[in-house]
Amino acid sequence: MLSIHLSVGALLLCAAIVVAGPPELAFTPSGRGLFAFDTGKLKGSLKLDGKYMGLYPVVDAATGTKLTRPPGIFSPYRVFETNRRYGNAARDWPVVPTLLPNGAVRAHWPPEADHPVKMTAVFRWTAPDTLDLDLAVTPQKPMPNFELFMSSYFAQGFRASVYMKGKAEEPPRLVPADRTRGSRGGYVMFPSDAAALRVIEDGRWKIPPSPVHWAIARWLAAPLAIRRDKTKAITGVMMCRPGDCFAVACPWNSASPKGGGYRSLYHCLFGRDLKKGETARARMRLIIAPNLTDDAVIGRYQTFLRETSPKDPPSAR
Repeated sequence: MLSIHLSVGALLLCAAIVVAGPPELAFTPSGRGLFAFDTGKLKGSLKLDGKYMGLYPVVDAATGTKLTRPPGIFSPYRVFETNRRYGNAARDWPVVPTLLPNGAVRAHWPPEADHPVKMTAVFRWTAPDTLDLDLAVTPQKPMPNFELFMSSYFAQGFRASVYMKGKAEEPPRLVPADRTRGSRGGYVMFPSDAAALRVIEDGRWKIPPSPVHWAIARWLAAPLAIRRDKTKAITGVMMCRPGDCFAVACPWNSASPKGGGYRSLYHCLFGRDLKKGETARARMRLIIAPNLTDDAVIGRYQTFLRETSPKDPPSAR
């Protein structure tokens, strides 16, 4: 009789395990415009309900630590053309989300009168610590120097470093975004070259409300940036293909890791003339992992570049 009870108990335990299911690289519906995920390394939600959208929360599965703040990671923000901004924030535009058969989520922003550009984004887990974002934009009118300004927000304690060109014969490296002597304002921009700087300074950031005065720092070596919490030994890595992103920006690091302010990273995507009906594409990658050194981050970026060589290279600015 005892062996029978043990067998039944074992069967019930096995059934519970099967029902719960293992972590997987897929989103699952969790409400209107909400998609949950649990990769075994990270868990949380993708919010695509037409208001303050992004990947939020993102939680370290091992410790339960929240790694992001609203609106989270990959939250589409400003949309520009030369000296013009469309609406306030794309993160609040009407959106149609769809769960795909492979567990990815596609978001479709249809064009509207006040933002005549069709946008599509596909969010896809490619590893337990890695999320890829594929973007496509198609304007309904000519848009000179079109830009999608993508925002991502991390939790308190995460400090920014950006992959900058070295001085003289120095190789590029990840450099902390610490305030420089004599700098003004709260934000700093790292353009890739002089053409990128001309786009940044064409008047688009002077448009009210909320104009921004950007401090301009050294040249960007490649669109690679991190936010790292040394206390928790966790690093968030964000990257793009070089032709897809013309600048990276962030607030200056606060004097103390516990200081106030946003813990954001911004990626200036596209930055080139688009014709009516022309589709432009960009790819981004998020990695959140423990104990990543700077060399490991650069190695992961090199892997990303090998995996995502552009099939549709952008035209020169």
